[in-house]
Amino acid sequence: NPDVRQCVHKIANLVSSMTIMLMENKENGDVRLKNELAKKVDITPNHNMTRKNFIYKIVTDMLIYGNAVVYPIFKNGLLDSMDIWDMSRVYFDDTQDGYRIRYNGAVFEPSEVLHFVLNPDDDKPYKGQGYAPLIKDAVENLLQANATKTAFLRSKWKPSLIISINADIQELQDEEMRRKILGSYAKETEQGEPWLIPAGEIDIKTIQPLTLNDLAIQDSIKLDKGTIAAAFGVPAFMVGIGDFDKEAYNNFISTEIMSVAMIIQQTLTKGLLYSPTMYFKFNPKSLLQYN
Repeated sequence: NPDVRQCVHKIANLVSSMTIMLMENKENGDVRLKNELAKKVDITPNHNMTRKNFIYKIVTDMLIYGNAVVYPIFKNGLLDSMDIWDMSRVYFDDTQDGYRIRYNGAVFEPSEVLHFVLNPDDDKPYKGQGYAPLIKDAVENLLQANATKTAFLRSKWKPSLIISINADIQELQDEEMRRKILGSYAKETEQGEPWLIPAGEIDIKTIQPLTLNDLAIQDSIKLDKGTIAAAFGVPAFMVGIGDFDKEAYNNFISTEIMSVAMIIQQTLTKGLLYSPTMYFKFNPKSLLQYN
């Protein structure tokens, strides 16, 4: 659905625009580290992707599937690359002590991969469920409203005039006769010039066709768009409803965007770092609107 993809794009685009910093907790406060590991995660996490596209893909999978799985590749004990798995081929299997992940016929332990989870499932909290349960009804309503709107706009049954003529039905069924009757009044008339017709011979009625406002489709579409935006936590103006609001935008950054970023930075910290004083952190300052 275009509105869902728009919300997903907004969130993924903003999260992927933030710098990932490697931090270390010291006695005098947290200090940013600038070493090869920090460079690898923030600049070249994947051999074939930039950091922005790498994080964008992770966030997109999280929002759509509820999960994103990344396989870290090490060489000589050092992080070499992180490959994103295709979620359509990822399966989660229950075990007595947790779960395992199957991908392309191979089985992996959760500790072997980076598993990013969004909105934990009620029955199996180790995996996410995304936003699908929250927006399913709104998406179905939008699809129906758009189908109705398209059918309405393409409909050929929109006569602006209905003309009653004293004629036999056989005459009106003949296309040439219909054109002859209409042409005898309309063909020789200049544009904007009134018709001169015998009284009682022709009755003309103006038909006002229904509009989308009459069908209340526009209101329905706006309501469903707002529902989808609210489910994702995206401000309504980002999906074309209302005007830009700086406070709403900054609140969106501080809550929804940073919530997704928190999942990513905690998963990276848990899966890649073995020091109790080091952690990854996103920097949201560049995303905020100051004026």
